[in-house]
Amino acid sequence: MQNRSGLRAHVLSLVFLSIFFTMPAVAENEISAIRITSRLDLNAILITEVDLVFIYDQQLADQLPTQKGEWYTQKYDLLRNGVTGLDIVTIYVPQGFGSENVNLPELATDALKVFAVAYHEALETPVHDLTNRNRVLVEIDEFGILVSELP
Repeated sequence: MQNRSGLRAHVLSLVFLSIFFTMPAVAENEISAIRITSRLDLNAILITEVDLVFIYDQQLADQLPTQKGEWYTQKYDLLRNGVTGLDIVTIYVPQGFGSENVNLPELATDALKVFAVAYHEALETPVHDLTNRNRVLVEIDEFGILVSELP
C-alpha cells in the first residue's frame, strides 16, 4: 500500500511539473508599441528629452518618484549608483523632430510599472503611467507630453 501512495505522489509531482513548465509566460503589462511624435512647429527652438521608464522590481516601483521634478532629481543618482531592476529609454527631441517608433527593452512586457516623463514639463507634473496601455502614442507639445492609444 505504501508503494502505491509513493507512486501516486511521484505521478502527481510529474503532472504538476509538466503543467508548470508548459504554461505560457504571463506578461506584467500589455505594452506592444510606443511611438513619440511632436506637435511642435519644426522651427520651434525647444530641445527636450522624454524618458520611458520600465520598472521590474516592486520595491523599486514603490520608491520611485511620482512627479517630473522628483524624477529628474533622482534619475542621475539611480544611474550613478547602478540601480538594477529598471530600464530607462531616453529619446532626445531636437528642433525639427518629427516622430520615432521606440525600440522597447527586451524585458519590456515583464515590467511591473511603466511611465513616461518629459524634461520640459512643469516640476509638479505627475509622471505619465503607461502600464495599462497597449499601443502608446506620446505627443510632445510646448507644455509637455500627451499620452493616448495609437490607432
